[in-house]
Amino acid sequence: MDSRAHIPPLAALNAFVAFARTGGIRRAAAALRMDHAAISRHIRDLEQRLGTPLRDRETGALTQAGQSYHDRIAPLLDELANATAELRNQPRSLTVTCAHGFAYHWLLPRLGAFRRAYPGTDVMLRAVDANTTFHVSGVSPHSHAQIGYRQDSSPGAEPRDLRSVLIARPAVFPVISPAGLIAMGGQPHTTADLLHAPLLLEEDDSEWRLWFAAQNVRPGPINAAGRLWQAHVTLAAARAGEGIALSNAFLLGDDLDSGRLVRVQPSQTPLIDITLGAYILRAPAQAWDKPALSAFRAWLLEEAARQEGTTPPER
Repeated sequence: MDSRAHIPPLAALNAFVAFARTGGIRRAAAALRMDHAAISRHIRDLEQRLGTPLRDRETGALTQAGQSYHDRIAPLLDELANATAELRNQPRSLTVTCAHGFAYHWLLPRLGAFRRAYPGTDVMLRAVDANTTFHVSGVSPHSHAQIGYRQDSSPGAEPRDLRSVLIARPAVFPVISPAGLIAMGGQPHTTADLLHAPLLLEEDDSEWRLWFAAQNVRPGPINAAGRLWQAHVTLAAARAGEGIALSNAFLLGDDLDSGRLVRVQPSQTPLIDITLGAYILRAPAQAWDKPALSAFRAWLLEEAARQEGTTPPER
């Protein structure tokens, strides 16, 4: 049998060490903020467990066995107390893995506000392209969360050991630079005219095809101006005047307010507001209710609701 199974209760050990250090039952009780009867009971129980007296009933001093036992366990209890205090005083940490576009254009500009609201929680942002497996070297699954965009066309089921919550379902719409709009001859007359415009693709043309179908336009061949794999890269190309990108308010940052990009608005067929997917916060089940993630999740949902002008969803 493991010898640790015979370790006496921590309360009894603390009472004994306090008695040895203060030299009296009542002084030990005062040091531990306990009733003196409880100190006496703990020491008596400890002696019974060990099968030997630890203090001399007549003099009140430690027996030889008591002194030897104290000298060995007191440093261990001190180290336990120090380790606990250090851990409790450490800032709560959370690693958030996030797609580049969402990280750079929406989350990063707001992280300062989170840190001011939760000064005891440290968030490390990891911008990556691929989905996270939550088994990243140097990152504990107990303090790891991921924000990703999940297309409606490929929802997929979450593994049992993961928890998730919907952050936002933003509307998707086409944007172009002012110079690109001039080069195109101005705003198109109809939505179907966009089939002949320079369209910037991510991995493939599937998102554009879904968008055209939702606009009641049968998508024929897509006039691809470039295949750029990632949403934030298509936006960079759009700013450079290379074509039209599909985007949403979470990726655009201040591009529209600053005039770097403008919305494409056909003059004869108003566009229908549509969503093609959602931003999801995911994390291992063992991390979900940790203080750092709980604080970040509450803040994130409130910020996203403020962005969309809605009520935060259930956490």
